Amino acid sequence: VMRYNENADKVIAAVKTKMTEVQKGLPEGVTFKTSYDRSTLIAEAIASVKGTLIEEMIAVSIIVLIFLFHWRSAVVILIQLPISVAIGFILLDAFGISSNIMSLTGIALAISVVVDDGIVMVENSYRHLSEAQAAKSYKV
Repeated sequence: VMRYNENADKVIAAVKTKMTEVQKGLPEGVTFKTSYDRSTLIAEAIASVKGTLIEEMIAVSIIVLIFLFHWRSAVVILIQLPISVAIGFILLDAFGISSNIMSLTGIALAISVVVDDGIVMVENSYRHLSEAQAAKSYKV
């Protein structure tokens, strides 16, 4: 039984190691049968977060490049996304929250909010810079 706040991957690996050790001492024909293994589910959740991050980075760069025609704005968002996810994992560790299915799903959902906020902030900054340049050209 896994205790609260333990790393599931480490516990599962330790159980599998112990099972292979115990298997050697069992009589012939007696084997262990795993009925449920969370390690594959955890690996799929981590892969899903990575995939979501990469997909969102590609999508947001294309959208910003198409609508703003400004590659620097796309770079700002591309830098913002991994930093935000890294800060999320740092805070999870600081508060003692394990990277379980629920927290990884929350991070995957938060990526879309970060993308939306990034696009809105970049577009607003771009608009203000454009207005400032237009105001400078009107001065006599």
